[in-house]
This record gives sequence, C-alpha cells and structure tokens, in this order.
Amino acid sequence: MGFWGAYVVCRSETPLDDLHAVIDRHDGIDEHEHRPGGWQIGRYPGAELADEGPAMLPELAEETGAPALTGYVLDSDTVFVEGYSSAGGYWRACLAREAAEAYCEDDDEDFDAEFPLPEQAAQAATTWAREAGLTPDPPGLLATFAEEDSDFAEELFFRMLDQLGI
Repeated sequence: MGFWGAYVVCRSETPLDDLHAVIDRHDGIDEHEHRPGGWQIGRYPGAELADEGPAMLPELAEETGAPALTGYVLDSDTVFVEGYSSAGGYWRACLAREAAEAYCEDDDEDFDAEFPLPEQAAQAATTWAREAGLTPDPPGLLATFAEEDSDFAEELFFRMLDQLGI
C-alpha cells in the first residue's frame, strides 16, 4: 500500500506547523524537510488537504509572502499538483497522468480541461518557479510531467521540486 496524503511546499521563516493556512486544515505534519532559500516541505497523511488547494494556497502565499504549492498523492500512483503565486494565480497539473486519469474516470469533469497536458503543465510550473525567484529546468519539468512509469509517484514530485529550483 502506498502513501495517501499531501505535501505542502512554501518559503517561510515560520515553521509549517505554525502557519495558520495549514494548521487550520490539518491535525499535523509527519515529515518536515528544509531546503535552501528558506523552502520547507511538509508531509501530511490522509485526505484532509486533498481539496484545500484552491482555498489554502492563496492564504498560504499571503501568510508567507511567497508562492506556494501542494502535491496530493493518491496511493503513490499519481500526484495532483497545485500551485499559486500572487502574480500568476492558481494552476494545477498531475504527475503520472495515466494513473491520474484512471482515478478520475468516474468524475463527470473533463480530465483534459482539469489537468493540462505535460507541455502546458511544465510551462505553468516554470512560470510559477520564476515568480518565486527560482531558476527552473523547463526541459526537465516537461520530462517529469510526461513520465508515466514510476513505482512511487512521490519520487516524481520530488524530482519536480528539484527541477523547479527548490
């Protein structure tokens, strides 16, 4: 059985466990990683944050003064990525697209409209990274968004973070 839960990524001097945009929505972090430049990555088990991105990310960006993103992992099969910056607004994409589409096949929504193709996803991620003051790797992001074979989709998520410049 794989991981079900969310990763929250932001740049802040304040620990994730003290940021209201997150703690008001979840009981607690189970892993926490610090990266250069003040970036933090928190892992939150369970489904509490699955649908919170559109509401939580603008609040988190306002609270931290920097762009933020989340990755919701479904059984380590796929990751739904959502990002927000005050200049660029909200965007979403998925990693391991075929698996993501399989999870959404019973929804009445247009999958391709909800989750852009790898080219558009890489472009949105690149724009987000530049707005965050990072130096992204656009070809690497495109390859990651196009990747289908991964035993653990969270590995794709962390590869994407590296390619964003985090």
